[in-house]
Amino acid sequence: MRPNPHHRRDAAAADALHALTRRGFLKVGLGFSAALACTALVPSLAGCSSADPAPQAGMSFLRPDDVAMFRALLPAIVTELAEAPPPRQAALAHDALRNIDATCAAMGAGARAELRKLFALLASTPLRWALAGIRQDWSVATPAQVQAFLARWRASRLATLNAGAVVLVKLGSVGYYALPAAWAGCGYPGPNAAIYRALHA
Repeated sequence: MRPNPHHRRDAAAADALHALTRRGFLKVGLGFSAALACTALVPSLAGCSSADPAPQAGMSFLRPDDVAMFRALLPAIVTELAEAPPPRQAALAHDALRNIDATCAAMGAGARAELRKLFALLASTPLRWALAGIRQDWSVATPAQVQAFLARWRASRLATLNAGAVVLVKLGSVGYYALPAAWAGCGYPGPNAAIYRALHA
């Protein structure tokens, strides 16, 4: 049976984040758990259901709020994506989101749990406003606003925010630059054709 190149790509993306998940996610989880616990009280006090939403259709891990967040993050992280014509930008973002979803789903249970805490925090309007400075929905956030948020977290004295920013940027970068369609923009000519054919024969 021939190896599935998509599985190879997904595994490579997951490997690229392996060291990060071991070092950074403990900081993310410990720092955000208390905030999320407070936020979780709001639906119950208001008499609303706090059931976890299902993943976005066609995704294994990312929920609709996560997809909206990464749609805003990707053009802020990848310059050439922000400069691409709208139809091409939409197509590349769609494929990058699938890579991000596959990378998250391929991680261990502990790393997935910490990712979920980070994503849930950024899906909460009050916490997103307080910690990221973005009050509006992700769908209307501008690349400049998102870049300012990431820069603020990376420059923060709080290790938790530093780790959160690194995780988001790594996921977005790996998700995008794993796409063959993105290689030309970063000067990568692609794998040697003969070697690629031999590996996938």
